[in-house]
Amino acid sequence: MKSILTQVATAVALSVATLISVSYSKPALGANLTFDTGRPVPLILDDDGSQDGLIALAYMLQNPKFDVKAITISQGIARPQLFSNNLMRALTRLGITAIPVGVGSENPLAGDNRYPELFRVDSDRFYSPFVPPLTEIALETVDQRDAAQLIIDTIKQSPDPVAILATGSLTNIAEALRRDPSIVSNVAALEVMGGAVFTEGNLNFHTDPILAQNAVSEFNMWVDPVAVQEVFSSGLPVFLTPLDATNNTLFTAADRDAWRDAGKPESLLAAQLMDYSFAFISGGEQNPTQVWDLVAAINLSEPNFANEVLLPLRVDTTSNPSIAQGQTIVDNSLTPNVYVSLNPSFNNLLFKSSEIFSAQAVAVTEASTILGLLAVGGGFVALKSTKAICSTLKRNKDYV
Repeated sequence: MKSILTQVATAVALSVATLISVSYSKPALGANLTFDTGRPVPLILDDDGSQDGLIALAYMLQNPKFDVKAITISQGIARPQLFSNNLMRALTRLGITAIPVGVGSENPLAGDNRYPELFRVDSDRFYSPFVPPLTEIALETVDQRDAAQLIIDTIKQSPDPVAILATGSLTNIAEALRRDPSIVSNVAALEVMGGAVFTEGNLNFHTDPILAQNAVSEFNMWVDPVAVQEVFSSGLPVFLTPLDATNNTLFTAADRDAWRDAGKPESLLAAQLMDYSFAFISGGEQNPTQVWDLVAAINLSEPNFANEVLLPLRVDTTSNPSIAQGQTIVDNSLTPNVYVSLNPSFNNLLFKSSEIFSAQAVAVTEASTILGLLAVGGGFVALKSTKAICSTLKRNKDYV
């Protein structure tokens, strides 16, 4: 069996060996995801109002490979309604209109896991004073549809398969799947920031009495583990950027300065949020900081950023929240279902971390005719899946 899979992987790898150079006049990054349609990939961003999620949003709003069709706010750090109202003012500041914003549920699908109130204060203030207070009058209001319905409608109305970047709890996406499972057929890829696969979690770094005891779970998975498990089991093409990937992908004050100097409204917002990160996460700008959700966004945009390993994953939904609920588990009794990024590196790309808002690079991509799939979604998933399959065979034979 291993021999057959190796031969298949070798054949597929040879079929993507051709490199095509494509020049962009906008901030062009290392891979072209427009494929044969010649159009940017339609994108839904689902976030929980974190500062790193906003940096990821800023990055995607100015990324020419994507056309942001909807933004949805999940429960997590943010209170969805309050944060969505503030986000409308922030989009007005950025000069961006006509992107609907959907408000998600204030509660998880099941259980009562939630961020401590202390964590939500800065999100409530939209990270002021690091981000100047939002005094603008919003040009638009939040969408009348809730987040799950906005996700469903955006996917079903899109002529091209939609990519989703999920950087908070998966409550909104799981609720959308409950209402209309057929949306799976028009999703090109779901990139999720969350989980801790082969490393420790990040709950126990906090002093909250429940969180401090759980050494294995990551916040986005823990807040709504039932939602995560339903998404992992849905048949969606899930690509996971866990703590394994983000722990070693750090950003510096020099990056922040370069983003500010890029002079775009989006890059200025990202720089302001980096100031917040240095103050409250890294302990000062002399220390590099994690920007978890940005790593996931770059993973979605850049197939060469990291090799992805196809693993059989599930999430613990039954243990005590203070012990192991929300843990991401490799379960060899399952069929592999999630492509996991473990080793992203800017050394794999044609631009540096300081250039993500300003690079004028020549993009290089594998041919988009992999396995004869010409659609945006098909080509995108085939490209990422091929890299994951080859990586699995080469680096993780126990799961083949």
